[in-house]
Formats: sequence, C-alpha cells, structure tokens
Amino acid sequence: MQHPYSLLKEERLTGEKNVKHLFEDGKSLIAFPLRIVFLSDSNQKEPIKVLFSVPKRRFKRANKRNLLRRRMKEAYRINKQLLHDAVKQPSSQVVAFTYIANELYPYKMIEKKMQEAMHALLFIWAKNSA
Repeated sequence: MQHPYSLLKEERLTGEKNVKHLFEDGKSLIAFPLRIVFLSDSNQKEPIKVLFSVPKRRFKRANKRNLLRRRMKEAYRINKQLLHDAVKQPSSQVVAFTYIANELYPYKMIEKKMQEAMHALLFIWAKNSA
C-alpha cells in the first residue's frame, strides 16, 4: 500500500510521445507562476500522471531549475489527494505543471498557487463530466 503523501515513479508522466501528445492536444490554465496543461487519457493505469518543468530559457542555472522543480513537486505531493479523490478510475488525467515566472518565488507562494490550480482543475473536470 502506498503512502498518501508519496509521489511514486508510476505517477510521473514519461515518454516523449506522451509528453508531446499532452502539449499538442491538452488544454491549459494559468495560476501564476504556474501554467497547467491537462488532458484526459484513458490509456494510463494510474488515475493521474504528472510532469513538472522549469524552462531553461527562464533560468539558465540548473540549480535554480532544480530548486523550483523540487518546490513544485513538494507542493503537489502534499496536496495531490485533492485531485486523486476527484478522478474516478475508468478515466485518467495527464497533467503538466510548468513554472512560467522569471524570478524565484518562495515555497509558500508556490504551494498556494498549486492549490489554486488544483481547485481550478477540479472545477473544469466536474464541469466536463456533468
């Protein structure tokens, strides 16, 4: 049994085809400094697969990109139960979180915006399923 606050490898979106499909066909929303791209995908075994990215164009130094990616992952990991409770098993969602700001923001702000983004996703998913 997995711990509710873990972020397992199976929950991560991998594969160039899957990522390309998400960014080409997915819908997006913004909860600054995060851009969220999401797509319904019934081929996945996990209810939600996630991807975190920080563009090299915005942050040249790898240590800053890694720091921001870790902050996004932690914010998602702590709050992911919101999304997992909403997704029913036959359907599956693929979600990408991209950091779009040009400066570093503290973890507390990133976590707050991650929660806002998750609530927005829940609203959209509920509207689409109804």
